[in-house]
Order: sequence, then C-alpha cells, then structure tokens
Amino acid sequence: MPALNKAFSAPKMLLISAAALVAGLSGCASQGPTDDPVARHFSWEYYVGGDDIARSCAPGSPDRYRMVYNAIYDEQRRSYDFTPLDEAGQDKGAMMLEARAMAPANLVTIKLNDPIGPWRGAASLRKLTAAEFAGIKAGLEQAGFSKPAPKGMFLRGDDFYWTASACINGAFHFHAWNNEQPGFAALPFLALLAPFDATGVEPNPPRAVALLPYGSWPGQTQDSMRPQPHRFRVGDNGLDYGRALRI
Repeated sequence: MPALNKAFSAPKMLLISAAALVAGLSGCASQGPTDDPVARHFSWEYYVGGDDIARSCAPGSPDRYRMVYNAIYDEQRRSYDFTPLDEAGQDKGAMMLEARAMAPANLVTIKLNDPIGPWRGAASLRKLTAAEFAGIKAGLEQAGFSKPAPKGMFLRGDDFYWTASACINGAFHFHAWNNEQPGFAALPFLALLAPFDATGVEPNPPRAVALLPYGSWPGQTQDSMRPQPHRFRVGDNGLDYGRALRI
C-alpha cells in the first residue's frame, strides 16, 4: 500500500523532527509520566526502567511505584504511576494512580490546535485507599517483585513484558517479567489494576508470539521501512541503559 504509506509520511516526519529537537534540548532522561508523545518516545527506555524514580529515591523520600505493560509496542502500551496522597485527613498509605493507555494513533482525530493529539493516548486519575493499594502491592509480591531482577533478560518491543519500579523506604527496587517466562500470562496485574483504570481502553491480553531472531524484523521494504522494535536488557536493579538495542 505505497499510497497509504506516503500519506502517513508527512505527519510522521513532523513528529520525528520535533522529537529530535526535544531530544537534543533535554536529553533522554525520563521526567515521569507525560502526555507529550515526543518526549515519551525518546525517554521511553528510562521511563520503563524507572530512572526518574531511582534518581529521586533517597532516605526520607516518599514511596512511589510504577508499572509498565508492553503489549507489543505497535499494538498497545500501558503505564501505571502511584504517588502518595499526604493531605490532612487522608488515610495513611492512600495513593493517586495515574493510568495511561497508548495505542496506534487514529489520524482521523487530528486537530489543528493539537496536531500530535492522536499520539497522546488516554489517561485517567483515580485515588486508591490504603487497603486498595495494599492489594496491588500484594500482587507484586506474589509475582516476585521483591526478588532481584532477572539480570540479562531481554524485553522486546515486539512481544509482551511488564516492568515494576519503586522507591520503598528510601531504596530503589526494579523487577521485570517477559513473555518467555513460565506463568507470564497468569500474572495478576491486569486484573488487579482493572477496577482503577478509567482510560476506557481495553487491555491487550498476553498471547504467544513467534519471535524471529532479533535483527531479522520483517517488513523493512522500500515502502514501509519499518524500524526494528526496541530491545531493552535488564541489568543490576534496573535496565542496562545505553547497552540495549532500541529504535
């Protein structure tokens, strides 16, 4: 479909050009959740690895959690950021959840006053009581979050994976799960988060994916020029930034 690819090339080129400018000005470090698709694209590896949480985590820091679900990058990504609510009168341990769901852009929805709107994704805010958040933490513990991250494991953009990062009692912790691990499809995270996710976007459930050896990504024709999907590598208590292969 050469004509369709050419029709998409103009907005994509504008987005890429703007992204390159932002990357040059601000670097790739994550600043946390954002609806700016340009900044998000260039800081995605650092966001997935919880780099911003790690950098701000120190004794006395409030507890923060983040979960990221890659449901094949070109199909859907979801993120869940939990920040403490410490206003007077709030029950101790209550959290604000910022949920985001990012799917392929619908170019029909482009508006002149927001040309990058289709790439922003859907977002929602929801307060979780201490008891509700305790259920989320229990699910993480059940899945092995407190154990060391599986060093050397790859997280491929053309497959399914979860990451979780947190600052707990002033110490940073990271864990990851990929679709090649036994029991990945049975992870309880989507079910646990569903009651608090008001993005309106149905989750893309995990499924078996026949992965080709990395580096032999199909579809790289003169018309499509599809880029390689990202491939992040788990390091010591985080991602191996700069050593992973990515877009």
